[in-house]
Amino acid sequence: MKSKVIKTIFILIILIILVSINTETLAWSPIKDMGDDFIKTGEQSGTSTVDDVKMADLSSYLYSILLSAGVIVAVVVATVLGIQFMVGGAEGQAKVKEMLVPFIVGCIVVFGGFGFWKIALTVGEKIEGASPSITTPDEVRCSRCGSMVKPGYMDGKNICPMCGNQW
Repeated sequence: MKSKVIKTIFILIILIILVSINTETLAWSPIKDMGDDFIKTGEQSGTSTVDDVKMADLSSYLYSILLSAGVIVAVVVATVLGIQFMVGGAEGQAKVKEMLVPFIVGCIVVFGGFGFWKIALTVGEKIEGASPSITTPDEVRCSRCGSMVKPGYMDGKNICPMCGNQW
């Protein structure tokens, strides 16, 4: 009986090896073709469809909203835990102490994530050599090319000297 099981397993292993030796995957070529088409479309347009200034403003706005929400939630939860600790007896205080560890870990994760986000943005701006979120009051950023322009550049009209954009 054992020899039949061993022979069957051996035959199955050989069949699996034979079937898997010469396989051709047809899934790669449509993916590659779509990627090539995407790259060709980008090269033909010649302009970037992503506005760096708008992305920086959106990132800053989103950062502010999410950080504010995180602070509000942390303060509310800390207040509820504090009230429960003061009002509850020995059993209530023990439950609050158990809930305190996940609360602290959650705060570290949330605020650490925001800190990492801010560090990544700051380092990215330094590496890029430009700081789209920081502008001097006497200059504005062109919405088309992103260069810094003094208001009233030509005849009281704001015209970018780099790309000719007027606003």
